[in-house]
Amino acid sequence: MYNSDKIAKKFNDLKTLPHVAIRVTQLVNSEKATMHDFEEIIKLDPVLVTRLLKLVNSPYFGLANRVESISKAVVFTGMKHLRNLVAVEGLRDIYKGEDSENGFSRRNLWLHSATVAILAEMIAKRIFGLEGEDFFLAGIIHDIGLIAEDQVAGELLRKACAAYQPGLKSLVESEREIVGTDHCRVGGLLAMEWKLPDEVLNAIKYHHETKKQFPLESAASVVQLAEYFAGKLKYTTIAGKVDPLPPHLIKHVQSMLANYKVIVRDLPGEMEKAKELYNPAA
Repeated sequence: MYNSDKIAKKFNDLKTLPHVAIRVTQLVNSEKATMHDFEEIIKLDPVLVTRLLKLVNSPYFGLANRVESISKAVVFTGMKHLRNLVAVEGLRDIYKGEDSENGFSRRNLWLHSATVAILAEMIAKRIFGLEGEDFFLAGIIHDIGLIAEDQVAGELLRKACAAYQPGLKSLVESEREIVGTDHCRVGGLLAMEWKLPDEVLNAIKYHHETKKQFPLESAASVVQLAEYFAGKLKYTTIAGKVDPLPPHLIKHVQSMLANYKVIVRDLPGEMEKAKELYNPAA
């Protein structure tokens, strides 16, 4: 059995997430940071520079002119968009791995996370009229606690996945019984350590919350909605298993059903535009 602190510390000690990705995220949260600071950090990783420029010039951004430098990429896309691309690049490799017999798959988790990120951004923009960058980041990193558990306590996590029964026993409940903690708690500690925005931290900690109600437009609620729709569309972490929404979110979806149907309809097109971001082979 493990506790959250032990798993988070061991995961951080492995230095799984590149320093550049963590530093860039911290810079974006600093009011004193400049575009020059941002560029100087990214330039420390030449491979990352190449990948970022490829992504900035992909259909996802649809820029009229080709961008050839990080400084111009920051100008054209904004610091938060570039921060998200750095996060995607930092996370991409750690989601690679073999599937387990109990249904846990890092590759499926990566596709699930990418889908949740895109849906969260769509919901934030279309339903609540908000800028979507922080919601995208919350979506792409919301299940980072599962990766930490897999690296530190993989065998126990797989037993928890096997015991998980939607509607009867949630994944979080199974984790607490078998691992000793859950991915929301572990992810929350990592988010604090990495100094992620409070909204993103709350989404990581509370995206499986059923008792405490967050504002509908909060990242915690939006990621919970995005995860539900991703699951219904078969983009699940564990095949065939989707937790139901809490009553207040069901009521919200019912009141905006036509709008959510349009989001579901448009998702394949948004996924296609963004495939350069999440394709593991890219």
